Amino acid sequence: MTEYLIFLAIVATAIASPGPAVFLAVKNGAKYGLKGASVSIAGNVTAVLLLAAVSALGLGSAILASATLFTIIKVLGGLYLIYLGVKAWRSKGALPIDADGEVSTLAYSRWELYREGFLTGISNPKAIAFFTALFPQFIDVSKPFLQQFPPLALTFAVCSFGFLSFYAALSTRLRAYLRKEKIMNRFNKVTGGVFISFGLVMAGSSR
Repeated sequence: MTEYLIFLAIVATAIASPGPAVFLAVKNGAKYGLKGASVSIAGNVTAVLLLAAVSALGLGSAILASATLFTIIKVLGGLYLIYLGVKAWRSKGALPIDADGEVSTLAYSRWELYREGFLTGISNPKAIAFFTALFPQFIDVSKPFLQQFPPLALTFAVCSFGFLSFYAALSTRLRAYLRKEKIMNRFNKVTGGVFISFGLVMAGSSR
C-alpha cells in the first residue's frame, strides 16, 4: 500500500506540472468548454496508456538507447507543437454560441480535438523516459506482469483525466471574455506563442 501511495504521489506531481498537455486542456477549456476539452483530454489519456504499455514492455528502453530514434521522435514532437502554435496564432474571430450560451458543436470537430490530444501526448519523448524509469520501480518481476501493470496504468490514466479536466474546468471561466472577437484574437496569439515555445524547447532539448 505504501508503494502504491508513493506511485500515486509521483504521478499526481508529474501530471499537475505545467506542460503541453496541461496547456492544451486550458486552451480547449477556454475556447470550447469542458465538453469540447474532454474530447481532447481523452485523446491525451489514450496516448498516455499506449506509451505506458510501450515502456512497460521494454520498448521504451530501446527507444532511449537509440540516439537517432529518440531524436526523430523529439523533433517530430517539437514540430507538431509548433504546428499547433502557428494554427492557433492564425485563428481569427469569436466562436459561435448556441442558445444555451455554450460554444456550438459546429465550431469544432470532435475527431480533430481527439487527434490533437493524442498526438500531443504520443509525440512527447520525455513521457517515454518518464514511464521507462517509473514502472520498473513498482513492478515485481517475481509476480505476473499482467496482474501489476493494469492497476498502475489505470491509476495514471484516471489521474491524468482528472487533473486535466480540472484545469479545463477552471479555464472555462474565460469563455465570457472570449466571445469578443478582439479578445479572442489576442488569446489565440498568446496560446499560439506558448505552443511554439514548447515546440522549440522540445526540439532543442537534450536526451
